Amino acid sequence: MLPSRHSIIFAAVLLVFAFLTCAQEKKGNDYRVVSLSPAMTEILFSLGAGSKLVGVTTFCDFPAETKKIAKVGDFSNPSVERIVGLKPDLVIVNLPEQGRIKRELDKLNIRTFVSSPASLAEMYEEISELGAAIAVQSAADSLISYMKSNLKPVVPAKRKKVYIEISPRPLVTVGSTTFLNSLIHDAGGTNIFGDLNRAYPVVTQESVIARDPEIILVLHPERITGRTGWQNIEAMQNNLVYDDLDPDHFMRPGPRLIQGFNKLCEILK
Repeated sequence: MLPSRHSIIFAAVLLVFAFLTCAQEKKGNDYRVVSLSPAMTEILFSLGAGSKLVGVTTFCDFPAETKKIAKVGDFSNPSVERIVGLKPDLVIVNLPEQGRIKRELDKLNIRTFVSSPASLAEMYEEISELGAAIAVQSAADSLISYMKSNLKPVVPAKRKKVYIEISPRPLVTVGSTTFLNSLIHDAGGTNIFGDLNRAYPVVTQESVIARDPEIILVLHPERITGRTGWQNIEAMQNNLVYDDLDPDHFMRPGPRLIQGFNKLCEILK
């Protein structure tokens, strides 16, 4: 006896329900994530989803629990073979730096989540999207609310000119298309290279001298004393060069930006 039309429909509904239930259980309990982004690794732990991480880069060094997670290589050249071997359901990549890795993973039909925030607003959007992707939307909403309440823009009577140095050779700073540019503005300062429509432009010593910053933030280990002509820069004359900062508090678009923001506000007040 052939099954009735209603029996077939009912069976189909049961199959769909079973598939969706298993998918949700996989996402909630056994979802496997490889993060190639140190900032996103920190965000995942802040969302209470650190247990989903099965692989990270050697640059993912916070919180301490990351030491126990399998390493897939460094930030610039992670191993696709190691990533694939971890059987991830999702791989978080940073663009443009990890474009090659994304293309290779796309060919293998491995799902990726792209992180490339150019502003604080985009950072919040990414946190929300990640929360939805791994079924922790409520935690993502709470984290966004917490960060917004602790990153409230300051409106100063006068904005001080800020120069941030990421690398000494060549001189690399931050342009307009970075979340750090937004952070400086919200803390009450003005990025002297905020008119450059690039994320991390290479600049000349002459251009730094000409723009005469009032504050200098050094986010690399070297000292900047003894540079020809820099003695005429206002920040150097007033000893307002800060070279003891934790770069991770400024360079990683995640929860610890709050510490960087509070330090900026203290410096700029």
